Amino acid sequence: MEKHDQSEKFRTSGKHSQGGATAGFLFAVLLMLAAPAWAEPVKVWRSNPHYFFYKDKPLVLITSDQHYGAVIDRDFDFAKYLDFLSAQGMNLTRIYPGGMFEPPGKYITGSPLGPSPGRQILPWAKSGQTGANPALAQAGQPSYRFDLDSWNPEYFNRLNAFVEMANRKGIIVEVAFFNGMYADCWPLMAMYHGNNIQNVGQYEANDCGLFTTMDSRNEGVVRYQKAYIVKITTELNGYDNVIFDLCDEPSLVGQPDGNIIVMPDSKVAPWLLAMKDAFLKAEEPLPRKHILGQTVQNLSPDFSRAPWCEWLPTEYVTPAGKAIDKNYGVNKPIVDVESDFFGYGLTGAYTVEDVRVEGWWFMLRGGAGFINLNGEYRHGQETGGKNTQTIIVPQKKILLDFMNSLNLAGLNRFTDFEGVPSGAFASAVAEPGKQYALYLFHGANDGKWGAHFIARAGTYRDTITLVAVPAGTYGLEWLEPATGSVTGTDTINWPGGNFKVTTPVYSIDVALRMRAR
Repeated sequence: MEKHDQSEKFRTSGKHSQGGATAGFLFAVLLMLAAPAWAEPVKVWRSNPHYFFYKDKPLVLITSDQHYGAVIDRDFDFAKYLDFLSAQGMNLTRIYPGGMFEPPGKYITGSPLGPSPGRQILPWAKSGQTGANPALAQAGQPSYRFDLDSWNPEYFNRLNAFVEMANRKGIIVEVAFFNGMYADCWPLMAMYHGNNIQNVGQYEANDCGLFTTMDSRNEGVVRYQKAYIVKITTELNGYDNVIFDLCDEPSLVGQPDGNIIVMPDSKVAPWLLAMKDAFLKAEEPLPRKHILGQTVQNLSPDFSRAPWCEWLPTEYVTPAGKAIDKNYGVNKPIVDVESDFFGYGLTGAYTVEDVRVEGWWFMLRGGAGFINLNGEYRHGQETGGKNTQTIIVPQKKILLDFMNSLNLAGLNRFTDFEGVPSGAFASAVAEPGKQYALYLFHGANDGKWGAHFIARAGTYRDTITLVAVPAGTYGLEWLEPATGSVTGTDTINWPGGNFKVTTPVYSIDVALRMRAR
């Protein structure tokens, strides 16, 4: 495993203190001084706020990702994983830095968000007091409780090494502090009363939803949730390749019987605002200012219009579609941060074709980024399986290259088209009169709660009408998204008006790139 090469004296591992904040500040200053003159964290692009801006150019984010535990799972060789992403041209990964994780093998054996017993590495130091959940114990050893007032230096070495390596390889790290709580996860958490010496978190699995509220029963936990945000934020301040996300699905309550309860906004919103305040207060004295987001249209209050909520995470095809429909007008980047789980399928069979079509559909609907959640990444298999290596990731690179071939400055969601056939889905972005990008595929929603599309192969040739296309000479290219091959070209002198385009014959999906000449 690659070691972090910055001096230990610029990191803290002890009690919450002003000294700890100062050390984090000094570490951030050193990184800032060593960085190129143009360096600053990922921002929202002023020229077109539907996209990001980084290293003096616009940025779209696309990846096929591990299940968020790359840092907290000791057995996950993140150097191999990041090497693979970088070699394949992927530019994003997402981590949960310890505020929530899963029981071992909850969905897929070897998932990094469910480390093997005792192989979790978390931000808090272990005490000498035994009695914690046995699943937190090293093999053959007692299960020691956490001391929530002391940080774990080994964890922060690993966190810094991960983000630093990602930085060198041009990979953006999305840090999601929390997730809505599940009954089977809560008894494993450091903030559960049986697992810490402070005895905070005095509630059981049936009441796990208290974790994302300001309820009096969660008062002690809230104190340490804020401290955790402050510590992570301070520790990572010196890195430009980081964006933050408060909490994934904070309104979700996973019940012991497997059902999901959704809490009202009135319960969750005050907690989110308290966590937001902790983040902003932590960054206020620090050199770098990073962007913060909060989930929209899926198990979360909608803070899309709040100035502090600078980018909008969403997930799964139905909520992601709603996010574009309802939130695109607030002019912030919208990122689908979680697809259905490839290799598991939350709502049934989930194929490589399904993975491809949902990414293209979302990005050409106006998205700024897309994460394919991929169960082929496991500890011991950090470069994925055959599907990942030969199909999923290469096809994600084709999509990323396609997006980067467009002039993002003038690009916006485009809905002025007609003639989409029954059983097909279409999405488009455009700068009318200058450039158009259209995507069309045949398939269906999964028919349950909308986790993914089901791609349907056939022999198709369709005609779509682009409404009110200005006069001009346009070059057309049709692409096969599975391979990136150009399957047809044309040049048309257009007098202006409704413009009909007929696709080449295709089997599942096709993309059009059309530019004024």
